[in-house]
Amino acid sequence: MGYPATRDDLVKFAEGKQAESDVLDLLKGISEIEYNTPDDVAREIERLESERARAPKPKEQ
Repeated sequence: MGYPATRDDLVKFAEGKQAESDVLDLLKGISEIEYNTPDDVAREIERLESERARAPKPKEQ
């Protein structure tokens, strides 16, 4: 994987490596910006996971 890379670049690379669907879903959820290093991607994933953890859970019916 070469950097800088966009979200779409990362998703295409992961698809080419036959990444699991949960990894692909996570990558598809990151911001549409250019990432300069793998650390940039990791920080964005951490931010996204933290944001998802704080989101209210849907009520069960």
